[in-house]
Amino acid sequence: MAEPGLTHLAEVGSTNDWLLARADALEDGHWVRADRQTAGRGRRGRAWHDGAGNLMTSVLVRAHGAVQQFSFIAAVALREAVMEACGAATVLKWPNDLLLDGAKVSGILLERTGMALVVGIGVNVVSAPGAVDRPAVAVGGDVGVLFEALRARFSFWRARWEAEGFAPVRAAWLAGATGLGWQIEARLGHETLSGRFEGLDDDGALLLGLADGTVRAIHAGEVFALGEWRG
Repeated sequence: MAEPGLTHLAEVGSTNDWLLARADALEDGHWVRADRQTAGRGRRGRAWHDGAGNLMTSVLVRAHGAVQQFSFIAAVALREAVMEACGAATVLKWPNDLLLDGAKVSGILLERTGMALVVGIGVNVVSAPGAVDRPAVAVGGDVGVLFEALRARFSFWRARWEAEGFAPVRAAWLAGATGLGWQIEARLGHETLSGRFEGLDDDGALLLGLADGTVRAIHAGEVFALGEWRG
C-alpha cells in the first residue's frame, strides 16, 4: 500500500521533474523517492550520479516568504540525518553541500513552478562517481533508513523556520560549517573575488571580507578554499 504523501518509484528521469510536472495535483509536503534516476541533475545543470543504493529524492513545498532559505533547511536536515542514519560526521560547505573528509557526499537543488517549490536531494550512500570536477565519496549505510531520518529532520527544521524564522536555521548551519575564517575564492560568473569567509548574512548570503576592509554579500556563485576543504 502506498504511503500518503510519498511516492516510491523504481525508475524515473528526475525526481525533481516528476514533482514539477505534478505540482498542481499534489499536496504540500509530498515526497518522491526513486531507486534509479536516469536524468538527474545538480546545480548549474551538472549531471547527478545515478548509483543503485544511493538516495535520490525530492519534496514539494508550498510556503510563503524567503523560500530560497529551504536550501539551508535541507542542508541542516540532511547533515543531521546522515549523522543519525549513517554515523558520518559531515560538514557543510556554502550554500548546501555536505562534505566528508573534504569530499562531496550530496547535492541539493531547488526549482520552482508557479508558487510551488521543489527541493531535490541526492546522497552518495553506497557509491560515488569517480570522474567529477571535485572529489566525491559515499557515506555508507542503508538508504531507506537515511530517507526516513531525512524526512523527519526536514519536517522538524521546516516547522522551526515557519515558527521562528531563519535565525535558528542559520545558527545550525554555522555550527556545522567548514571554512569559517578561511581565505576563499568566490566565482560569480562575471567576476571572481578572493577574501575571508566571515559567515552568513541574515538572509543566507555568504559574507566575504575583502582586502580593502569591506564585506561583500554573495548571494549566488561557487566558492573554493584557497587550499583544501577540511572536515
